[in-house]
Amino acid sequence: MDTKAGHPEFYKLLERMAEIHSIKNRDYNPSDDPLANFKICESMGIPAWKGCLVRMSDKFSRLCSFAKKEKYEVKDESIEDTLMDLAIYSLLCIILYRERLK
Repeated sequence: MDTKAGHPEFYKLLERMAEIHSIKNRDYNPSDDPLANFKICESMGIPAWKGCLVRMSDKFSRLCSFAKKEKYEVKDESIEDTLMDLAIYSLLCIILYRERLK
């Protein structure tokens, strides 16, 4: 029995998020640590979760610009790509924040 009560498309998007995370992780992380690219800012004294927030703010800024202009100028990234990245970064930020508490 399927106990999912939300919109079916929501669950499809979650699956797509996992795919994107895996694909990008292969490009960004040659090491065993899947969050190494986020943790690199720690060498400059910036906690990884805060570095992730900076990346999120870049995505959010792009979205705000789109909302004002109603024109998306980035050629290699769609509005949906940006929103998906923001959602993925949100989950990664939770992981990074939790890790600092250990």
